[in-house]
Amino acid sequence: MEKYIVYQTTNKINNKIYIGVHCTNNPDGFDGYIGCGVRITQPCTYMNPKTPFQYAVKKYGTGAFIRTTLAKFDTEEEAFELEKKIVNEEFLRREDVYNLVEGGKFHITH
Repeated sequence: MEKYIVYQTTNKINNKIYIGVHCTNNPDGFDGYIGCGVRITQPCTYMNPKTPFQYAVKKYGTGAFIRTTLAKFDTEEEAFELEKKIVNEEFLRREDVYNLVEGGKFHITH
């Protein structure tokens, strides 16, 4: 059964973070997804970067990133509600984040 996680991916080199929502069958495991469309097992998801996060993965390599689950939910709506609370205007003004837009509004359907 699909679950939704709100996660934080941290760049272990510069400590910059990315917060996102991910749909997974195993919320207690790691399926290789680290954020912004990037899967560590699929170089095509970051070798032609379009976002600051994807550029960072290409620059530092997938091994420089670690994903941590912040919360688990049964519904997408609950997950995006938490993301919206975390990734707000104030959060986006920080120097240590890769996120570009406020949370809860834009997402890719899996």
